Amino acid sequence: MKQTVMNLHNELLSRVKRTWEMLRPSAPPHKPSRSADHLIKMNLPPLLGRRDAAYDCVSTLIADQELFARDEAWRQKHYGIIAGLLESAAEDTKSILRTLSSPDTASREQDLYDLIALFRDIVQVLEDFTRLGSAVLNEEHPTFKRFGIRYTDAERLRGERLLSEVEISTVNQLRVYCTRALPKITRYREYTAKSFSKPYASRYQKAYDAYTGIFREAAGEQ
Repeated sequence: MKQTVMNLHNELLSRVKRTWEMLRPSAPPHKPSRSADHLIKMNLPPLLGRRDAAYDCVSTLIADQELFARDEAWRQKHYGIIAGLLESAAEDTKSILRTLSSPDTASREQDLYDLIALFRDIVQVLEDFTRLGSAVLNEEHPTFKRFGIRYTDAERLRGERLLSEVEISTVNQLRVYCTRALPKITRYREYTAKSFSKPYASRYQKAYDAYTGIFREAAGEQ
């Protein structure tokens, strides 16, 4: 399972890099500069487009109504994809923050970074929780067997119920967070769009559309 997730991550990373090469200006986004120079600023629209595409894909994946009809292995992989997208969004937001000179814009982007990083941490816990959940109640685990750890049927049923309730409650809370954060996120994006020239707006939209396709396809490969 870990190898499958790693392969998917590597393929996704490779495609993201290829798309970036097509969308970015000639200078690399990490070019050293004492301030956010013109070439770095040119990378702002595709960075924003990629970050917003990743976040929107995350919102869709979290809202998946079939999630709890799937088995643990599928859900673990699902959470891993979401965590990876949130990590990508967090890293892009860090890069965006380094390009900004406006305190108001920087404050908005810092708010977004804090939200994305919090979601990432929660989803990473869900991924680990799902991976370990079945092992916790598996008395056939070699370590448990060596120490003679056994469960009664009642203990196992109670444990399975509690683990399920924690996972479901956490996912549902994430769904609430996404829904309630949406109005402010939409407002932030509107502020940003108003500051774009037509070429910048076009580059943002091209990046958003391209990465939306990449992320959706990757998520659909489960």
